[in-house]
Amino acid sequence: MPETTKKYKIESLIANLLFKNSLSTNIIAIAGSAVVTLFLDTLLKPSLQPWLIFMLIISCIRLFIYRYHSIHPTRLHPSQWIRLYTYASLFAGISWASIVFYLPGTENSATTSVVYLIIIVALTGSLPALSASLCTFYAFTLPISVAAISFYFMEGSRLSFYISLSAALYVFFIISAGRHLNRHIIDSFVLQIKNQFLIKDLNKEISRRKQAQTQLETNQLALEDKVTLRTKELRKINDQLLCEIRERKRIEENLKHLAHHDALTNLPNRLLLDARLHYAIEYANRNAQKIAVLFIDLDNFKNINDSLGHEIGDALLITVSKRLQKSVREIDTVARLGGDEFIVLIEQITKISDLDHVLRKITTTTSQITTIRGHTLYTSASIGISIYPDDGKTIDQLLRNADSAMYQAKASGRNKYHFYTHELTATAIDRVTLETDLRHAIENHQFELFYQPQIALKTKKIVGVEALIRWHHTEAGLLLPDQFLAVAEQCGVMIKLGEWVLKTACEQMVSWKKQHTSLETIAVNLSGNQVRHQGLLQTVQKILHHSRCKAEWLELEITEDFILKDAEHSINTLQQLRKLGISLAIDDFGTGYSSLNHLKHLPVNKLKIDRAFIKDISLDTENTALVQAIIDMGKSLDLTLVAEGVESRSHEIFLKKQGCHIAQGFYYAKPMPANALETFIQAFNNTVASHDTLPGPNTPTPGSHT
Repeated sequence: MPETTKKYKIESLIANLLFKNSLSTNIIAIAGSAVVTLFLDTLLKPSLQPWLIFMLIISCIRLFIYRYHSIHPTRLHPSQWIRLYTYASLFAGISWASIVFYLPGTENSATTSVVYLIIIVALTGSLPALSASLCTFYAFTLPISVAAISFYFMEGSRLSFYISLSAALYVFFIISAGRHLNRHIIDSFVLQIKNQFLIKDLNKEISRRKQAQTQLETNQLALEDKVTLRTKELRKINDQLLCEIRERKRIEENLKHLAHHDALTNLPNRLLLDARLHYAIEYANRNAQKIAVLFIDLDNFKNINDSLGHEIGDALLITVSKRLQKSVREIDTVARLGGDEFIVLIEQITKISDLDHVLRKITTTTSQITTIRGHTLYTSASIGISIYPDDGKTIDQLLRNADSAMYQAKASGRNKYHFYTHELTATAIDRVTLETDLRHAIENHQFELFYQPQIALKTKKIVGVEALIRWHHTEAGLLLPDQFLAVAEQCGVMIKLGEWVLKTACEQMVSWKKQHTSLETIAVNLSGNQVRHQGLLQTVQKILHHSRCKAEWLELEITEDFILKDAEHSINTLQQLRKLGISLAIDDFGTGYSSLNHLKHLPVNKLKIDRAFIKDISLDTENTALVQAIIDMGKSLDLTLVAEGVESRSHEIFLKKQGCHIAQGFYYAKPMPANALETFIQAFNNTVASHDTLPGPNTPTPGSHT
């Protein structure tokens, strides 16, 4: 307990005790003063009436203080109440002491005895009433004690000496008793306060224990509820465990099936295929028979996945797998390796001609039109075939050789089958090597763009260039696009390579524009994979922004073959590119079967006539008529016409006469690096300005048109 709190409480108890006795003591004092005045007023000189009045005033003041304290105990601090009552008691003690000063000259010893008796009564009465506060007790008793003892000095008689001595002894006794009583009272107050705090702490502890007991009971009830709930949960869990055990058994049976079957098509997977191949090889050895392994890959399946989504692609795979199963015997196996690759195992073959019927059925099956969720899909398959034991004695050899034969079927135009030959192994090895080198060629900066100028036939000015990629192979030397682009498409690097070509061409065009060349556009070929890629538009926008190449400077070329196959899926992308201000051209026009109605709906503004028709226009009347028809059709559609493969003056004269707008070919220049083109443009412009004719034609080389 803090000392300030303890002191405050003790002072409060002292003040309360003083004022508790104040009423009775002051009433007694008033009555005693009146009695003394009546008894001694005639015996003492002067009169005691003034003394009585003073006593009445002092007693009334003390009663007023008592009354005010009882009504407003907190108006003053306890120490202030004690100090105020002490001052009042001091004046009361002085009043009682002043009666002694009436005794000098009094010869009546009885009167003196009565006065001292009154003094003794007053001192004795103060002992229980005022000893709670020593200051108050001393303030009342000391004036009376001094007056009683000083009587001897006023009289000087032997009687007064004994009276004063007796008074002194009594005063000493009274003061000692007061101090002892005060100590006892203070100790009792301290003990009382301690008891109060102990009782308070005890009540707090009792309350805390009750709360703890209540909390314990609450926790016990909650625990019982939790145990009840947990018991129910355990029963439920037990029931679930029983269900899970049954489900686990079912899953284990399914897992055994899934471990040997493809999750999508439910066909045997590679693990089960190997087991069946192993059994088939043993059976063929015992019975001197052959087996055939057919490696089937769906043509352009990636395009369907990319353009229509994997859900459509998966639905197509399921449909094809069901059709393949219906195309073979029950003893044969149709398995899926992954993606769009299937393996068909044909057993119990005595001669190769036995496969003809099966191959026709499979080819027909994979070429059927399929409609999935409103999409009409035209599919085909490339099939590679290896025969046991002619093309391999092990499972890996048979699968690998069938794979090589399948790639040969794709290279031959797709939608056909091809039997394995030993030459394919060497070709496959070369292809793998080329694919590996191709993946590192971009990082090693082995690619370079060559540019072939495009000349306006009316003005004889170089108005544009076509960007053509070349590969500086570390061992094979300079490779043309025909030698590696197909591999780039198949191994998945075409998107990255096409982005590099577009970025480099745009940067080069900006550089030429800063040199104030006459070039208006730069043409860049887009592969089918690039057009189908969802990020093409963002890629083109980003490259135009970073290179600061204007959209009207860029021309993108798409092959007629791709437009025929994928226009419906890519038309939106082409329209968005056209809205940017980019020119779009159909490359190799005339090799496909585009109709006038088909072209009307395409957002293109240029047609590039394929070089195959230009080459013999001077000799072949059919080609001449066809080129004329293409030019007329282009004019009717308000398209700019570009002739590729112009190699002679006669070609130029014919095309100009027919109204063709732009020509490019060896008659003007071969594809060349950027720095060589800059020199060529200057020399070309000077030659045209001075002679209005061109130097002799360049001699064409095989494949150099690319």
